[in-house]
Amino acid sequence: MRRLALLVLASTASAVCDADVVSEVNEAATKLAGPPPAVTTANTLALANLAMFDAANAVEKRFVPYRAVAAPPPGVQADAAALAAGCAALAALVPAQKAAATTACDGIAARLPAGAYGDDAKRFGEAVASGLVASRADAGLTEPNRYRPFTTAGTYVPTPLPIGWELVKAKPLMMTSASQFRPGPPPALSSDTWTRDYNEVKAVGSRGSATRTPEQTATAQFYGQPGFTQFVASIAENAPPASSVAGSARYYALLYAVLVDTAIAQFEAKYAYNFWRPITAIRNGDLDGNAATELDAGWTPLAEAPMHPEYPCAHCNTGTAFGTLLANLAGPGRRFVIRGNNDARREFAAPADLAADIVNARVYSGIHFRNSAETGAAMGKKIGEYVIATQLRPLP
Repeated sequence: MRRLALLVLASTASAVCDADVVSEVNEAATKLAGPPPAVTTANTLALANLAMFDAANAVEKRFVPYRAVAAPPPGVQADAAALAAGCAALAALVPAQKAAATTACDGIAARLPAGAYGDDAKRFGEAVASGLVASRADAGLTEPNRYRPFTTAGTYVPTPLPIGWELVKAKPLMMTSASQFRPGPPPALSSDTWTRDYNEVKAVGSRGSATRTPEQTATAQFYGQPGFTQFVASIAENAPPASSVAGSARYYALLYAVLVDTAIAQFEAKYAYNFWRPITAIRNGDLDGNAATELDAGWTPLAEAPMHPEYPCAHCNTGTAFGTLLANLAGPGRRFVIRGNNDARREFAAPADLAADIVNARVYSGIHFRNSAETGAAMGKKIGEYVIATQLRPLP
């Protein structure tokens, strides 16, 4: 019995040690892929982890693969296959950092058992990465921004181009299409919902609000950075103990992939509806045909409004999808942590708690109407649940 216990303990320790290859590659990748909030950064990290997942999973056979791959050569270990695949994906996706990636990967390989990182493992991992990267060549994430500002001939309009227009037709990693989860339209300007939301954000979301409490201001400021920046900073801290190399890569792959897909989904919806921000609506409150929404031509939000349409709320969508995955991957009863501005942290017991916090934050910031924030959160919940139900599922 004691011998069996020692064998189990030794195998568990080995698995955790092997799975550390994944966290080490991710640590290197976050330094090489470029700073958030670019969608291309999240895409690079997602593909590196999907490559590691498929390579390790081909050895371990624990999950449904992301892409079907050839069987690995006999004797190839999961950690070596994952390392080769992740490093090859990084070199292909960030060619300017190829030398730095090679140096980082050589350092990780040196810590593997002697002989583990042989030619068979390298060729197998590189083939997995090459096939995956090629399959995403037409994803459309780097298309030029061809947004055409609304104007009449000869009339000046502000010239900065809005963010995210090029993602409207991009190819998601895990959803079936960019419009798969597009919500219904924003409320009519004659509706009670519009009247409620307009007057709420006008009062509580202005820079000089007399009704917003210090606690509400702190909530707004906690979520004051771009969603990618905020949630990427929370991934490693929430990683559960890994039971396998493929399991560890699966954790990172799902979270980075959902950051990519929510970006595609929300910008597709935003430009489909092109709804105005509170600063535009409140300074033009005489244009909506609603007597209960009085204009304030000098109204200014607490936070600067992002340069893209208002509906639906992007941070709410991304955060709720991210939290839905975190809660599922962390396991029942485990709280998860979200990092905010100035490295502040908040703990949550459930995705709904995170969603409610972000919804309130965007209203208190003065950059979203409540209906839009709630719609974005509902959209994120659907995306997160869809990814859990359909992607990288455990095998029986």
